[in-house]
Amino acid sequence: MANLSKTLSETDVEVRFSVPSRWFRENLYSRFGGNFVLDLPVKDRSGEVQSFRFSVRTKGKHLKPVISRGWRKFVHAKGLKPGNKIVFVRENDPEMGTEYTVEVVKEIKLFGKDIQGRV
Repeated sequence: MANLSKTLSETDVEVRFSVPSRWFRENLYSRFGGNFVLDLPVKDRSGEVQSFRFSVRTKGKHLKPVISRGWRKFVHAKGLKPGNKIVFVRENDPEMGTEYTVEVVKEIKLFGKDIQGRV
């Protein structure tokens, strides 16, 4: 499974995280088993497990995958804003029961220089 890296849009931050369809089809679609939702525990950089619900449309030919449940809580806890980057890294941790780690990348000014900080 490939990693997913995405710069957050206003909708991603204020409503729900829109999952790129190609990544979804290649990495998670087969796990839905005909259902329209998949609850996926994901570990953040602090080691805390976040429970994200991935869902797709029930009608139409375009799936439009999103993360709905658990996403807004994560956004608020991490202080996410449009322009921040989210990275899902394939990292199996049987002890925690997770398959992915989620990282937040924020642009930070340090001594007048822009650097990336991972949260």
